[in-house]
Amino acid sequence: MTFINTTTTKVLLTTLGAAALLFAGTTTASAHMSTTTSTNTTPTTQVSTPAPTTNRTTSTGVQNTSYAHTTANTSTTTSTATTTANTSGAVAKALAVANSGVPYVFGGSSMSGFDCSGLVQYAFGLSARTTYQQTNLGTHHYDVANAPAGAILFWGSDSAPYHDGISLGNGKYVAAQNESDGIGVFSQTYWPASFYITVN
Repeated sequence: MTFINTTTTKVLLTTLGAAALLFAGTTTASAHMSTTTSTNTTPTTQVSTPAPTTNRTTSTGVQNTSYAHTTANTSTTTSTATTTANTSGAVAKALAVANSGVPYVFGGSSMSGFDCSGLVQYAFGLSARTTYQQTNLGTHHYDVANAPAGAILFWGSDSAPYHDGISLGNGKYVAAQNESDGIGVFSQTYWPASFYITVN
């Protein structure tokens, strides 16, 4: 059994009785208890618990105390997880299109047919439609052999790209290549990209 020895708990017990102690113990235990463990770890979450708010009603003599729930700051983890999910989701969507028999269609951006930037737009759910517009979605990186899975690969110069696809990592990519090759998985060994971006 753990005893909570705080001024707040004593005041609640005295003022509101045993039921308040049970409530206070369940809502404030994480904020008021300290635990010693043998491992030294650095906390990765910041926790904030505001003090209880007390309102008094003079006609009944009843004291109402409310507690805010403990909240955790996990924005960095959430952002990273979201980016990873978006990237892997885009790769999965592009591979599904490549395996479904949808044809290459110049100017296409639907399941009736895709061109290179139409496939990228569809896979990532982007508003940017053209290859040039898509180059402006991130910082240009030139170590294309190390492009991570989910990066958008571009062919051509920074100011005049003419083709794009989605990296699968290890020098492979999925793209709506052209009318003769269609939509599929290709290797940079035969046609290396010029640069890539990562979409946030």
